[in-house]
Amino acid sequence: MRATKSRVRRTTAVVVAMAVTTAPAVAGPAAAAAAAGCRVDYAIGSQWQGGFGAAVTVTNLGDPVSGWQVTWTFSADERITQLWNGAHTQSGARVSVTNASWNGAVTTGGTVSFGFNATSGSSSTAPSTFALNGVTCNGSAPPPPAGGDPLVNNNFPVTREAAYGDNRYTVFRPSNPQAVGAPMPVLAFGNGACAHTDNSEVARALTFIASKGFVVVDTGSANGSANGVPSGSPIPSLLTGAITWAEREQNRSGAPLSQRLDLTKVATAGHSCGGLEALVAAQDSRVSAAVSLDSGFFADGSFGYSRAELARLHAPTLFMAGGPSDIAYDNTRANYDLATVPAVLAVHPQAGHVGFITGNQLSDGMTTVVQFLDMVLNGNATARSYILDPSGLASKYPWTVSKKNF
Repeated sequence: MRATKSRVRRTTAVVVAMAVTTAPAVAGPAAAAAAAGCRVDYAIGSQWQGGFGAAVTVTNLGDPVSGWQVTWTFSADERITQLWNGAHTQSGARVSVTNASWNGAVTTGGTVSFGFNATSGSSSTAPSTFALNGVTCNGSAPPPPAGGDPLVNNNFPVTREAAYGDNRYTVFRPSNPQAVGAPMPVLAFGNGACAHTDNSEVARALTFIASKGFVVVDTGSANGSANGVPSGSPIPSLLTGAITWAEREQNRSGAPLSQRLDLTKVATAGHSCGGLEALVAAQDSRVSAAVSLDSGFFADGSFGYSRAELARLHAPTLFMAGGPSDIAYDNTRANYDLATVPAVLAVHPQAGHVGFITGNQLSDGMTTVVQFLDMVLNGNATARSYILDPSGLASKYPWTVSKKNF
């Protein structure tokens, strides 16, 4: 038996702290707000032919949490067979561990530990990156909330182009990525009607978002040509695939987006049927924020997804609705009520079902989306005030805003 020990210290950006001050303390990561800083110590205590045992200690360097979820991706064929002091799920190499009923609360500076045995066909090494409640653990305490100008004040020229090497996607991005300065967040977007070829309906809205300093990867070929993907039903893997495409572009030599993306700041969003895609894809550990526009899971499980999916969300989520004339109005509100992550419900009663995308409410609606993403992904204090304070969006007629778990 050979003893080894690996200790993990990673340096990446972190997202805004979500203090747990208004939500009751219950077990499970869904009740917890995102920790803003964390450190993970991963120790392989022993290895044997075909397997190994490991211990994981997580130190919370951010705000207290009332429930936790630790996620990582193994580097090879490791499969967990037994885990103690928590519960685990594994899909391929991706692992998620949630708290037990008795160890969900972790104070600032507090630690929580769990261990496991796993099979492996080769010598296992420590995973490269861990996340606590969707926030990458960088081994240091979080900085104070970012101030300064919010992204919504930007107005970069935008290029709309076919995704390199993959005609399932269209990319909306600042034309000169160097002019943006900081690496750009990534938004994977799903279209209304789950249109997977034609994205012309959302072009104006996504151009608005990209002009603020985002790279938006949308489903559908740039010229509307056939791309082999059927439309009409949700395919959430298209949005997670859009994130994977961005990861490849980040490292493709000569690409305009090479080393210009911040892949610790990834969000999903979608309109109507595309909102279902966004909410399912937001369960991916790479996603730190989600936006549902005039959408939500149906009570009867239509389109193959039930409202049980909401319990699998781990990232702050914005639900937007267009008022009683929006066919998704009741559904959107019901989804917000059932969500257990930090969530915002923003309603504009004049927008109807498509006003945020093609109507007179497009500018107001996309401003709200950008401010929410800036708050969550960048920790911008001005954007946070706009979304959460009574003097922000809630004071703008005729908007109404609800929030929870912030």
